[in-house]
Amino acid sequence: MSMQKYQAFVCAVEKGSLSKAAEELGYTQSGISHMMKSLEEEVGFPLLVRTATGIRPNPEGELLLPYIRELLGSNENLEQSISAIRGVDTGRIRIASFFSVAVSWLPWILGEFRRDYPNVDVQIIEGGADEVESLVLSREADLCIYTGREGRGFDWYPLYRDPLLAVVPPDHPLAGAERFPVAELEGAEFILPRAGFDVDIHQVLEEAGCNPKIKFTSCNDYAIMSMVAAGLGVSILSKLILDSFPCKAVALPMEPAFSRILGMGVPADRTVSPATRNFMRYVRRYVGALSGGEEFRQDV
Repeated sequence: MSMQKYQAFVCAVEKGSLSKAAEELGYTQSGISHMMKSLEEEVGFPLLVRTATGIRPNPEGELLLPYIRELLGSNENLEQSISAIRGVDTGRIRIASFFSVAVSWLPWILGEFRRDYPNVDVQIIEGGADEVESLVLSREADLCIYTGREGRGFDWYPLYRDPLLAVVPPDHPLAGAERFPVAELEGAEFILPRAGFDVDIHQVLEEAGCNPKIKFTSCNDYAIMSMVAAGLGVSILSKLILDSFPCKAVALPMEPAFSRILGMGVPADRTVSPATRNFMRYVRRYVGALSGGEEFRQDV
């Protein structure tokens, strides 16, 4: 069993190209082609389909892909545990995260973490709720930080209550109000995050029974803020993202109040690598020091 072959297979699938996988892993293209041929001979059937635009896994390759990813993750955990016992902290952590968390929390958390664990490689993958969940379930990410829920197929640890605020143009009739009645969204021109990117806002509208007039959709919080500031409609965004960047739009607490719960998810707590578990402690320490939010006390 060659972990290098399995790693090369997964990288080739993710890159969609043998040449790009070779570049990523430091092999020659002929070398990685030989590894793929050797792997297919080892398992006894083809795993990849060559197309005009690159490569992709065939049905058999798709079937084996999650098991190979799990195997690579277990091997990574083993190597990290051995390194930790030897007193050398190394490894890799792949974190799937909302954009708001990536820009507001992770720079400070990573700064502290890297000072103590400089040999651990950290990769950040940003995406919407559906993509973040998919990355963890497929084991393409070791940890996610987003507004997940229990019962999603992985272990979930709630951390922080992030208020959701109404965002209106500066000349909106309620721009000077203390609160924004959610009922005012009925029939209002609204800029909606695209489905799969922020399910919490979709849930607010559903729970409030409001049917705004959807004028635009976007998967980018900055684009939504800019469109609201330009008077193209109103929207709902999290306090976390609104506090991170200046915006000419006016943010108002909603009446009744709504919030989203940010937390961490891992494929399974018992399989968490030493490096990932260490990083989770740094996340909890940072969240515990935040002001203006409610921390959920729960051991990791």
